[in-house]
Amino acid sequence: MAKDPAVLLYTQDFLVGTITMTNEQRGKYITLLCLQHQKQKLTLKDLQMYLTDEDIEVAEKFPIQADGFYYNQRMYDESIKRKNYTESRRSNRTKKTNDIDVKKISQSYVNRMENENETVNVNETVNVNETVNDNLIDNVNSSRHDYWLAVQLEKEIKNMK
Repeated sequence: MAKDPAVLLYTQDFLVGTITMTNEQRGKYITLLCLQHQKQKLTLKDLQMYLTDEDIEVAEKFPIQADGFYYNQRMYDESIKRKNYTESRRSNRTKKTNDIDVKKISQSYVNRMENENETVNVNETVNVNETVNDNLIDNVNSSRHDYWLAVQLEKEIKNMK
């Protein structure tokens, strides 16, 4: 059985997660993500091949794991999700006997591969509680990604008033 050649890339998450990187660092980051997808885990030699001392921000995206390898947790999770999905589709297709059933399986692909971490609609957030503005920054994770999203959400809320 051939290795799955694809994985979902959530472009907004990629752009937000690399907003402070240079274009060169973004190129190194996406290259390492692709390499991880092909190899599952990266070695120190893999990272050293692409990264320099100035690429600390990129290196932080690939922490060392207990097994001694480096990998980006999101890429790992998305690869597993894709693998499980394709295996379930393959299993379902072997159970089906007519063309109509097979077409239904193909049409359900997009719905089943949707990311569970989708951004909440700003209108829904505003209606939850008026104290959202006051507590927004206090309640977010300290990572730059969450902080940036919180700032953008706060701007949207202010613009809606």
